[in-house]
Amino acid sequence: MTRYLDTIPKPWTRTDIETAIFRSFTDAKAAIEETEEGKLWRSIQELEDSVWILNVNISDLIDEISLFAERSQSPSFWYEAEGCAAEQHTREVKRRLFNCTTSVMSLVDHARNFERKTPVPDYQNQLTTHFSTPGIHAFLQDLRNYNSHWRIAQTNWTISLGPAFEGRRARFVVQKKELLAWSNWTLEAKKYIEASVDPIDLHELFFTYREHVHSFYSWHRGAVYAKYSAEIQQYLQYKRNYEGISKMHDWNTTISHLPKDLNPFQYINQYLSKSSIERVLSLPHRSKEQVDAIISLMDMDEFCSAALRKKTYALFGVADEA
Repeated sequence: MTRYLDTIPKPWTRTDIETAIFRSFTDAKAAIEETEEGKLWRSIQELEDSVWILNVNISDLIDEISLFAERSQSPSFWYEAEGCAAEQHTREVKRRLFNCTTSVMSLVDHARNFERKTPVPDYQNQLTTHFSTPGIHAFLQDLRNYNSHWRIAQTNWTISLGPAFEGRRARFVVQKKELLAWSNWTLEAKKYIEASVDPIDLHELFFTYREHVHSFYSWHRGAVYAKYSAEIQQYLQYKRNYEGISKMHDWNTTISHLPKDLNPFQYINQYLSKSSIERVLSLPHRSKEQVDAIISLMDMDEFCSAALRKKTYALFGVADEA
């Protein structure tokens, strides 16, 4: 069956979308999501997800290293009779290192696919500029292949006592000799290993890489928003109209069937943030001003018809509707 929105030319108006919702709200939503603009927005969100997943995995790894540093100060941490917690933490660091290298490669693949379909100016130059540590990008990409096809990198802990201002330092490291036993490093990745201090400190490695990722993808987000602003605006306007019209009809149906003695303020925290609730409660109780603020804070000004607004006034017991 042909969807209504597919039969009319774009750009679609609010009336077009409202008519489509009346015919089939699921078809209307699907038609909006399947526009080229909708696909673009979804691909932007998927790339953002990949960046988020990498950031979370790096944080998990860094947190585990920090946890080892803290707990290893206790003598019982090293008791063999208790299973030697050091071994458990070492295995956990290896697991999180594997997750990090896998998510690095996933982000690289997603970013390449995105750039192929949705290019932005100066991409390669900016990539080189923001990933400013020579070879780090290539090394982490290859480290994923090392972990997947050779063996899990053997992380080892070291504890050192520096000057008083540095104090005790616990690290997890990978030996260069172990890495170089694998023969499939790219030239750039191998140069990074050879130029690095031996052993390679995982905390420093991923802390630095995370800064590069944040810097580059912040630039990239802005570049995408600038170049594809018209497409993004068009899709988000369709989406806003769909959601606003749907919410308007849901409100109308709900309010029409609520008990007359219902106290709507008992549910307000389900719809408004703490700061918004404070704004509402700062206004005269059960006044038009207060109800108008609620409608506005729920981003429904544009979609609240005169009839629906009148019903909302009545729900909140506004004394004077004149």
